[in-house]
Amino acid sequence: MLGKRRVIKFGKSGNVILRMYLVFDIGGTKTRIGISSDGQALIETKIVPTPADFETGIQTIKQVADDLSHGQTIKKITGGIAGPLNQDKSMLIKSPHISSWIGKPLKERLENIFNATTFLENDAILAGLGEACFGVGKNYKIVAYLTISTGVGGAKIVEGKVDQNTQGFEPGHQIIKPDGIPCKCGGIGHLETLVGGSYIQQRYGLKAEEITDPAVWDEIVKFLAIGLHNTIVHWSPEVVILGGSVSQSIPLDKLLEDLTVLSTIFPRLPKVSKGSLGDQAGLLGALKLLR
Repeated sequence: MLGKRRVIKFGKSGNVILRMYLVFDIGGTKTRIGISSDGQALIETKIVPTPADFETGIQTIKQVADDLSHGQTIKKITGGIAGPLNQDKSMLIKSPHISSWIGKPLKERLENIFNATTFLENDAILAGLGEACFGVGKNYKIVAYLTISTGVGGAKIVEGKVDQNTQGFEPGHQIIKPDGIPCKCGGIGHLETLVGGSYIQQRYGLKAEEITDPAVWDEIVKFLAIGLHNTIVHWSPEVVILGGSVSQSIPLDKLLEDLTVLSTIFPRLPKVSKGSLGDQAGLLGALKLLR
């Protein structure tokens, strides 16, 4: 979703001064950063590896933002990060994949560095908001979104807004196999441990996109179908959207087959679809939240 830069005002010298909007999506493996001139469309984006160290991460965001904005003033910032946030949404309080970011003053640091109002949200919530408002969910009132990438996250979006909640949404940490393997969050047998990208690579020695054996995908899909069944009976959505890098390799026909067998209480399944926005889902969701 690209747009033209919009002139905001002129300086005394007559030079154009653009007030830019910075959006970001800090995932367990990759960080996506984008710039908008009007708060409605992205004009430039960049993907970098997510730094394990918080301070390095802050400097990376600053450097990329300066490059993308060409030194123009950042007016507002909105971004997502992988894990639940504290009550005032100023910092990460739990994360299986970027533990050194936990408890660090992310909102405060960004506001001080850029002198710009900053809003934080869970990364999966913003990706779900993006898909619900601009992707395959835009014609549905109740959207369930699951991102399956390094880990598993998700959100419920109702009429283009994040559904009310007290601590966010974490469908990836529902217990699927009580005697399963430990999750990096401290739990046991969570959905994330069975279908998340880092666990798939740990179990099979291959990244999801490298797996071609149908038997392996049958096993992964079996557990994903259980997780989706639970999400459907809890959230009762019109559509379930699967995002994230791993979801691109999931055989959707097999998933629907397994899900149909499991679904015995509702008379029909919601539509199940893969997301359409790719790496821009979280950034577009951030723009929607910013507005």
